[in-house]
Amino acid sequence: MPSSSSSSATVYSAPILRKLAEVAPQLQPSLRKVADFILRHPLKAATLTIEELAQATQTSPAAVNRLAKAMELRGYISLKSELVATLQDMVSPVDKLRDELAQRPDGAFGLHEQLQIASSNLGAAASSNDAAVFEAVIGRLLGARRIYILGFGNSAYMAGLAAANLVPFCDDATAISMEGGNENAAYRLAAITERDVLLTISLPRYSLDTLQLARFARERGACVLAITDSPASPLVEIAEYSLFAPAEHPVLISSNAAVLALIEALVAGVMARNKEAVSLAQELTESVMAYLHVPGTERAPRRPRKRRP
Repeated sequence: MPSSSSSSATVYSAPILRKLAEVAPQLQPSLRKVADFILRHPLKAATLTIEELAQATQTSPAAVNRLAKAMELRGYISLKSELVATLQDMVSPVDKLRDELAQRPDGAFGLHEQLQIASSNLGAAASSNDAAVFEAVIGRLLGARRIYILGFGNSAYMAGLAAANLVPFCDDATAISMEGGNENAAYRLAAITERDVLLTISLPRYSLDTLQLARFARERGACVLAITDSPASPLVEIAEYSLFAPAEHPVLISSNAAVLALIEALVAGVMARNKEAVSLAQELTESVMAYLHVPGTERAPRRPRKRRP
């Protein structure tokens, strides 16, 4: 299997990882665990021995070898050499920082570390997403009659942010998971049709309700889009298009920095392709001008009236 040599190719467009993503859904559970680990941590997997990979995935060296053979490779040595050839110019600052934190007796985690992790995830997002997929997602959003946006847990806030920023420039954009919990989100999604889009947001640990509602939307003929962490996400099998927001963090369960960046990119992409965006933005600004701070226009504070003797 040839290795990708193009410096502009994304991580997940590399032949070895594309092949792994293709075969993963059909694998037996033990092999799927190994495949998912490699898809989520391609940089780290390239540095591990077969015993270390088996330990990290709570499987066995035999399972790792069987995965390689399921990909039509001779064994783990061939699989690792393909990973190294694809990722040799990349490093994983998250893993380095995690190891460094383990050596700190006080377990300190500061602002510099957080900014380093955010920068790492943003860089990984840039190398994990294909421009053609991004353009396709923009096209689906612009062509939708109605856009439903779904996320639970921390992703609910990301869904609300996406809806609030898309709504001036799309016909209809609604975050369906903000109030009333999972049951009300299902009610709001009940009217979805083939003319609509469901944008789902889910990071590890994935919400079962997000997956169930995404399947419901697909069964209704709607276009399902996903923002998730990697091709190992169960949302990838449901969505028509997926954008990847690497969420590695040495302390938090998941980092939202890359999700926020992708949401901003989608909003900017929609605005840039909406011919009426400039006038819409101007109208929006004018409508809220009375509530904004403008230098030199501050109201003088009211002076208290003097009491009459």
